[in-house]
Amino acid sequence: MIKKFEVSEIDCAVCAGKIEDAIKKIEGVKNVNLNFIMQTLTVEADEADFNSLINKIIKAGRKIERNFSISEV
Repeated sequence: MIKKFEVSEIDCAVCAGKIEDAIKKIEGVKNVNLNFIMQTLTVEADEADFNSLINKIIKAGRKIERNFSISEV
């Protein structure tokens, strides 16, 4: 399953890359694309795991950007 999110509180492209790398390491995530310019996050993951992954995605992002948040499009 692929889901797209709007992201907020990412200050630079370098931080966006770090967040993308952190999300890629989460178990169950198959593919990630974080577009800093468009402020969008596309995540491909196993459908059964997706709801539990949202909190892990936010937690991973907040390790890099303290106020990182996502909202489903």
